[in-house]
Amino acid sequence: MKTAIAFSALIASTFAQCYFGVISARSASPIHLQELTARGGKFFLGGGPPSSYCPVQIGDACPPGNYTVFAGGEVNLSLAVVVPGGQQVYVAPDGTLSYTSPHSAFIPAGSIVDGWSRTEGESFGHLTFKNGLIACPAGEGAGYQVYGQIPNVTFTPDCLGFSALTSNTTEVGAWEY
Repeated sequence: MKTAIAFSALIASTFAQCYFGVISARSASPIHLQELTARGGKFFLGGGPPSSYCPVQIGDACPPGNYTVFAGGEVNLSLAVVVPGGQQVYVAPDGTLSYTSPHSAFIPAGSIVDGWSRTEGESFGHLTFKNGLIACPAGEGAGYQVYGQIPNVTFTPDCLGFSALTSNTTEVGAWEY
């Protein structure tokens, strides 16, 4: 009986993954309360919906894909997706906050995959990258592209540091982004 209870607890903890969405906090700025969105292998605040995809044969079983959902946040960070192999978040050598392509674990040499920390709060939690996050204008209608602040990368004065607020959800966000 003890073995069955322990096994049930192990299975429950395995599937009780914490998923969360992220919004930016930077008062009196154009990025305040903007959703962090996965689009084209990079992340943005504002500028449009995520670039999600679901194979036709999956049909109605597909997650909606209309918002970006994350998993983890303790050292490493991933997208909350169904695609086999998942999609890992990393900071590329040029500082861009990026994610792996579906069905690929390729991360460019010199990228940073760790340094994430997530804390829970009463209303919102907080997600932090060890050196901070910054958003820079991405062009007309594209919103702000998000970067991890890393050594040897300089940002222009129109870039804005921000806090990443998290809100829990129980569902993955998309088949893949």
